[in-house]
Amino acid sequence: MSPTRGAELTGVDAPVVPTDDEFTLAEVLPAIARTLGVPVGREVDVHPALPADLRAVVVLLADGLGWHQLVDTDVAPMLSAAARASAPIRGVLPTTTATNLVSLGTGLPAGRHGVLGYTMVLDDAVFNPLVWRFGLRGGGADARVDVVPESLVPEPTMFERLAAAEVATSVVVHPDFLDSGLTRAGMRGGRRLAAVGAEATLATALAATAGPGPAVVYAHHPDIDRAGHVHGPHTPDWRDAVRRLDGLLDGIRGDLPPDVAVVVTADHGMVAVPDDDVLELHDDHPLLDGVALVAGEPRLRTLVLDDPDTLERVVARFADALGDRAVVVATRDAVGQGWFGPEFPERHTTRLGDVLVASRVGSVAHRRVDPHGGRLAGLHGSLTAAERDVPFFVLTRD
Repeated sequence: MSPTRGAELTGVDAPVVPTDDEFTLAEVLPAIARTLGVPVGREVDVHPALPADLRAVVVLLADGLGWHQLVDTDVAPMLSAAARASAPIRGVLPTTTATNLVSLGTGLPAGRHGVLGYTMVLDDAVFNPLVWRFGLRGGGADARVDVVPESLVPEPTMFERLAAAEVATSVVVHPDFLDSGLTRAGMRGGRRLAAVGAEATLATALAATAGPGPAVVYAHHPDIDRAGHVHGPHTPDWRDAVRRLDGLLDGIRGDLPPDVAVVVTADHGMVAVPDDDVLELHDDHPLLDGVALVAGEPRLRTLVLDDPDTLERVVARFADALGDRAVVVATRDAVGQGWFGPEFPERHTTRLGDVLVASRVGSVAHRRVDPHGGRLAGLHGSLTAAERDVPFFVLTRD
């Protein structure tokens, strides 16, 4: 019943709605567990890129390093060649860090674990899982009771499952995220190790694989995402960040133990959004007539309505205003179409509001809701191939 625009488009800007048979970030740790011969309660087919004789695996998540951006760059000879020689896997929707890190850590699609965006709706207010607090930008934290990570995401993580199977598990993150709500929600169960900088992160992760038994280590690398947001993908700063990672990984390949591999992947890609491609909303904007709350992020806007009976009118209003620049859909229809996976528990239904505006071109920003007013040079969160396709390849000793 809801108008959907842009579905006929093709290429990296086209909508890529999830299918039941795709290999996503949620399948990475279950596939690694199966490769190691460890039963974890969730069976998935082994990804063909994974060797069969591994004892330990480091999963290096290069935040923001999309497959298409990596294939198109000329500054990362090793990484680009590996990407071109392998098919991408897909991040889950929304294509944003908080959602995809929890999918990686739990082995679950977003609809199942319920961390559904850069911001989402909890208790009729905007909640930010990345910094784990209520409140809008510039408005300070909300005074309500803190959200308990283990209650928001009660399903056991893959680290808990692996540890129960006597696999040594570790999580290597920046000190600021060592005990964050997001780490507890999606990565609990692993030994938490702090590291700053790519070299220290990778060295700490590889050291954590030492020992005779099986080991799985997750390590987070934020530099490419940061450069992409501030300067844009394929800019000199972004290229420098990609070049440094390429050199670091190329330099350690020959020193890897024969039974240890480094899996390189990412949580999402990124698209450039010039200022003239931004539709900026404000609280009295006519498009927001009947909208009680704005959440989500500029590339995947979430709208909560004052009156559910106005749903079709609000969807049509945004669809007419944006045309092929966005896919505008009632949230219930997106859930029914499997955007967030095959399972979507009733308790999660209010977290995405009533209407979704998924940008194909540009973004829909709100200065009071979004970081930097939504005017970052590079953005992600929506369902285009440029945002959904991420690398997945394995580095072993040469």
